[in-house]
Amino acid sequence: MKPMKQWKLKDPPSGETRHTLPENLSPVIVRLLLTRGIDSAEKLRLFLNPPHRLPHCPMRLDGMEAALQLLNQAIASSANGSARELAGIVGDFDVDGITGTAILTEALADFGLDAVPYLPDRVAEGHGLSEEAVRHFSALGASLILTVDCGASSHSEVKLANSLGIKVIVTDHHVPPADPPAAYAIINPGTPGNQYPFPQLCGAGLALKLAQGLYRLRGMPAPSALLELAALGTIADMVPLVDENRFLVTQGLAELSRTKRPGLKAMYRLAGLENKPINTETVAFQIAPRLNAAGRMGQAGDSLQLLVTRDESEAEILARRLESQNQERRELTAAAFEAAAGKLDLQEQIPPFIFIDGPEITPGVAGLVAGRLSREYQRPAVALASVGEDIFVGSGRSIPTFNLVNAFNECGDLFLRHGGHSQAAGFSVRRENVPALQARLCGIAATHLAHTDTAPALEIDAEVGLSELTPKLLSELELIEPFGVANPRPIFMSRGLKVEELYRIGKAGQYLKLVVSDGRKRFPVLIFNRAAEWDQGTERIDLAFTLSVDTWQGKTRCSLVAEDYRVAGAGGS
Repeated sequence: MKPMKQWKLKDPPSGETRHTLPENLSPVIVRLLLTRGIDSAEKLRLFLNPPHRLPHCPMRLDGMEAALQLLNQAIASSANGSARELAGIVGDFDVDGITGTAILTEALADFGLDAVPYLPDRVAEGHGLSEEAVRHFSALGASLILTVDCGASSHSEVKLANSLGIKVIVTDHHVPPADPPAAYAIINPGTPGNQYPFPQLCGAGLALKLAQGLYRLRGMPAPSALLELAALGTIADMVPLVDENRFLVTQGLAELSRTKRPGLKAMYRLAGLENKPINTETVAFQIAPRLNAAGRMGQAGDSLQLLVTRDESEAEILARRLESQNQERRELTAAAFEAAAGKLDLQEQIPPFIFIDGPEITPGVAGLVAGRLSREYQRPAVALASVGEDIFVGSGRSIPTFNLVNAFNECGDLFLRHGGHSQAAGFSVRRENVPALQARLCGIAATHLAHTDTAPALEIDAEVGLSELTPKLLSELELIEPFGVANPRPIFMSRGLKVEELYRIGKAGQYLKLVVSDGRKRFPVLIFNRAAEWDQGTERIDLAFTLSVDTWQGKTRCSLVAEDYRVAGAGGS
């Protein structure tokens, strides 16, 4: 069975009453800021407005000067007709790679340099720069290749490009190896000794820095429309929304709300986002999944073309295709998860490392299934998808206390290839090695997690009464947006709420809409995908929730979105 979540109300820091935050702030906001280490007006000011000028100068990135010189030479050669050059842009097939590729495609086109984007096939090539991509650009006569969100470890691929007379500029934010590939230039703030002041840009963020450097070199301002692409990639890649990332997302969300891109406008219409504010949750849960759907269910190039097209008819066709693929992705993921969960629920004990395969799992949804299994059961998890008679690809997701890529490294002799991050990693493996791999990963997890509490925990920022959820509080919350990694959307809780109304909504009645009251104030509540669990005799609940604000025809409405609920008095925090 799935473990029940433990609600953990964050303890107020010692000395809470001695803070020097502005006196006019709501008590709820004060508690929230204190739990995040902001206990003075000066710290709040520095959080909202860092003292350094943003964005940071791109020239502070190692490798930037060499990259810009090479690009400037290619632009000059193409402009004077001495040698028309072609640049290949190789991105990844997720939103970060797609948006970064779009940034460089548009920037290079502005300067008259022929730029051809290339997004790898998820099954045939996998992540990153491939030999197929290098040979493709060699056949086209490319003189240089730029990578986006990949290339940091592409030794053989860069070596092949060099042998074919193609210079490679790597832009990648992944942890670089001790021995980097022999690229013409590598732009990665994680390289040892790099002096760039903010090392946590995503792939699209680094692509933007390269574009900004090029526009600066050519004496032109970078188009503001590139910021919306960088914001999409930054939010989707779940990098910390602080410092420069906070700046890029804040500026980019404003651009997204007034976008002129026909593809995004068509997507907004189909997703019901037209004339609505675009925030981090909108991007993370509605826009990014649609952009990712193409790479999962079809070809990622459709999402790239949707972003860069200026043709409204093409934009409508592509938006509808992505909408259909996203719906298919949701249905396949739900079916695969239910099948996997059904197998796990038949077991007397959940294994320390969840290892699931089955005909329902495809390469496009394997990572989503693994992620949901890991969240629901609080275990590292791998979902396997067959890509041939004897080959599986595995997508893994983990919990904070277990480093997935370290575990994979201990099993390196069993893989055809593997890589990733501590919380998300993947591999390909021969069928004959799957039993040994499963046994070894379970052993590693059992040892590592032996003294670790794996019960899922829901961290709650503050307990509030419904009467505290005022317009003043909502406006103050807006000040500390955008929310995301390192600045999460606050989770509140209220106890003993009376359920006054209840409706089942959704195509299958899988969602609940409640109206709850604390005797003084009433609020609507949305509970997703848990209608089957609801006990009709429930009269009062304890609720953990986030706030959702919607503006329609000039009126602002606030609703509560449930993170979890329980019958009132059923458990402590």
